Amino acid sequence: MITLTMAQKIQALLDAGLTYKAIAEAAGCDTSTIYRVLTGAIVNPRYSVGTAIDEMHAGLSKAKKKAAA
Repeated sequence: MITLTMAQKIQALLDAGLTYKAIAEAAGCDTSTIYRVLTGAIVNPRYSVGTAIDEMHAGLSKAKKKAAA
């Protein structure tokens, strides 16, 4: 099993078409926080932000698996 970093998860969400604003709104933070996590300026974001990113990425992964089936 491959473990992705927060930055990799955000990049996957961006690659799937989400915007910084959409990710930030879902995570309950500013777009600058998403950018700083992506660039590595923030390595460990607030728990609520990290959890929201994890959940969005998990939903994206499930959608990709469903589309492939």
